[in-house]
Amino acid sequence: MDCSEYLVDFLIKHEVTDIFGYAGGYIVPFMDALYLRKDKINVHVCYHEQGCALAAGGYARTSGKLGVYFTTSGPGAVNALGGLADAWFDGIPIMGICGNVPTNEMKGFSGIRQNGFQEMDIVSMARTITKYSVTANSAEGFADIVSRAYNIAQLGRNGGVLIDFPLNIQQADFAGW
Repeated sequence: MDCSEYLVDFLIKHEVTDIFGYAGGYIVPFMDALYLRKDKINVHVCYHEQGCALAAGGYARTSGKLGVYFTTSGPGAVNALGGLADAWFDGIPIMGICGNVPTNEMKGFSGIRQNGFQEMDIVSMARTITKYSVTANSAEGFADIVSRAYNIAQLGRNGGVLIDFPLNIQQADFAGW
């Protein structure tokens, strides 16, 4: 089992039956994991990343359940920030999952603008409009990140959370057992 499969199984275990998303190269392993569980979770493809996040919010409002969306890296992840802001202002529990470049391509603290193709520090951009925003930097501790995001979105005043999910972590063997 890789981290993408673990995340999909976690969502299914926690009664997430619908997810909203927009395809892109840096979220493909997660999309593959969703396809493997297509009998248990419905994927609703949107025409724009902002629509994905807003649809997840609308779903959460009407169903009373956590709304979940996914996007690819860079501009795709940025386009969904409006939906996270909506969730922040209105107290709506949503979880954003965005792909990113592999961790070895991330700029880190190098001082350069970007290193990997369409790399963006989405966590910093989302931090002021989410209850929890984190990059999954390794398979170790990934289960804690997912559980924490799920719980924080729904504790106290609801709101959005964001998991930045680099490509190599999506494909990494799950180390949470």
